[in-house]
Amino acid sequence: MERQTVSVRRSPTYEREAMLEAVTAHFDAFGGVGAFVRPGDRVLIKTNLLMARAPQAATTTHPSLVWAIASVAKAAGGLVTIADSPGGRYTKETLQKCYRVSGLEEAAQSAGVSLNFDLGAAKADFPEGKLCRSFHLIAPWHEADVVFSACKLKTHAMTAYTGAVKNCFGLIPGLEKPEMHFRFQELTAFSQMLIDLCRCAAPKLTFMDAVVGMEGNGPSGGRPRPLGLTLCAPNPFALDLLASDLIGFSADEVETVRLSAEQGLCPPQAGLLHVVGEQTAPWRCSFERAASGDVTFSSRIPGPLQKPLRRLLAPRPVIDAARCIGCGECAASCPPQTITLREGKAHIGSGQCIRCFCCQEMCPVKAIDIRKFFGFRM
Repeated sequence: MERQTVSVRRSPTYEREAMLEAVTAHFDAFGGVGAFVRPGDRVLIKTNLLMARAPQAATTTHPSLVWAIASVAKAAGGLVTIADSPGGRYTKETLQKCYRVSGLEEAAQSAGVSLNFDLGAAKADFPEGKLCRSFHLIAPWHEADVVFSACKLKTHAMTAYTGAVKNCFGLIPGLEKPEMHFRFQELTAFSQMLIDLCRCAAPKLTFMDAVVGMEGNGPSGGRPRPLGLTLCAPNPFALDLLASDLIGFSADEVETVRLSAEQGLCPPQAGLLHVVGEQTAPWRCSFERAASGDVTFSSRIPGPLQKPLRRLLAPRPVIDAARCIGCGECAASCPPQTITLREGKAHIGSGQCIRCFCCQEMCPVKAIDIRKFFGFRM
């Protein structure tokens, strides 16, 4: 039963004592922190540290939730390290800036735990993988005895929704993430890679920050949307099934959820999950989707024409030159390397664009829009 159980707690604010109470209740729902952490265990908290954004932007996992997880794990005798590989370059300078701006630097100091600055990575074999049988993962994962994942509830321009499963993508170092986008350009293949990666990473518990999520053109270009909940589960696939249903997505709309259900990693419907704590019915809502959804009517087009039609009509990233500051983050994150800087502005070579939206995801000033067919900008 536990593998299909999700703990849900009402968490209206990020006040630290409230977060500590919620995290303790989540641990207790699955046997207490002692069921996961023994004295001397090296504990990794894998947060969502996408980029250097302040907590109120709702782009990264809120530092108060990470602080609470770290505090409980440390009190149980764990040797706690907070880590992630942000988008873009994986350097000490990038990590320092992301830790500082996101509030994790202060949170780690307050909890008396460590931040990761080890830039190493190594191969992790996963022979059970359906598509990928090995991954190159950051050093803190290899060194950990226990992994806790602390994700953020958001919509996503490529994958529709991002939460527990996709949070593990940050274990792949730096600019190797765009390489994975280039290897797995189709959504189904990319989603299967994420499932294999999450199974390989094997977090013991996944905590979800849904106090304030993000809707619209996430994971970085959307708008904060208060929800007032935290969620937790030992099964990240079950957690995503419930969380995506909570914000109005059917299982078929989120490819990672659909594939997880097909492979028996979670039930086919959220109603089959065992929910403890708060029941989700009073909290169900409809988050605004990213503008990059599929062309649904193309299913009625003859098979040989569907792929080129989808390619023609698919939303694409467009640079807003007035907002572009020429920082080059989009070019560094572009898997096919089709973005160039000319006269201090970014330009996208649309003929080679694979519609992964990494550029939109990593733009620090939201200068990349998603434009649909006929030129409509979202």
